[in-house]
Amino acid sequence: MYKVLLISIFFLILIFACDDDITDPKNNAPVIYSLASFPNEVQFSDSFIVFCDAHDIDGDSLFYDWSCTSGASIKGASKSIPFQLSNTKENNRIFYAPDSLTVQQDSIRVFCDVRDGKGGAKTDWVFIKLRNN
Repeated sequence: MYKVLLISIFFLILIFACDDDITDPKNNAPVIYSLASFPNEVQFSDSFIVFCDAHDIDGDSLFYDWSCTSGASIKGASKSIPFQLSNTKENNRIFYAPDSLTVQQDSIRVFCDVRDGKGGAKTDWVFIKLRNN
């Protein structure tokens, strides 16, 4: 009886001592160092480019999801959803300011979601001034 108890305790210790985290390291989310627009002030219907400087400490490949306030559009986005583009590998995108007839705002807000494909993600945004000249 004593041997059965010792063997049972040994197996319980062995089962609980095994931890998946030892062989499966934790994933770190990407870091966005900067999100910048050039130029940062545009007129209606102008184009501008937004750059995202991001890095993943684990060395994972990064995927970029871009979106902007309605009225503006993203080069390469579908005509049905011109203000959103997902799953790109490029860290920059060309955007188009809205027409003066379709918008009543003084700025455009561009969002960039950076993902590492393993559950880590970061989001940042930048404002682009919209001039009415």
